[in-house]
Amino acid sequence: MMSYNQGDRVKWKWGQGWAYGKIKNSFAEKTTRKIKGTEVTRHGSEDDKAIYIEQEDGDHVLKLEMRGTAKA
Repeated sequence: MMSYNQGDRVKWKWGQGWAYGKIKNSFAEKTTRKIKGTEVTRHGSEDDKAIYIEQEDGDHVLKLEMRGTAKA
């Protein structure tokens, strides 16, 4: 399993290409963040942490580590 740390640069499939960003925080429990006015919840665990990412364009996403993310 890939391990991620705060500050790591990551990428994930988005549309026809890739999106990139840096990990701001990770959570091993249920986590909710308000992103662009919408509450987004991910059920993080020790085996599959929720990661809060700041994209290169300044937007934010909340993803699970094992859902298509890779170190960039």
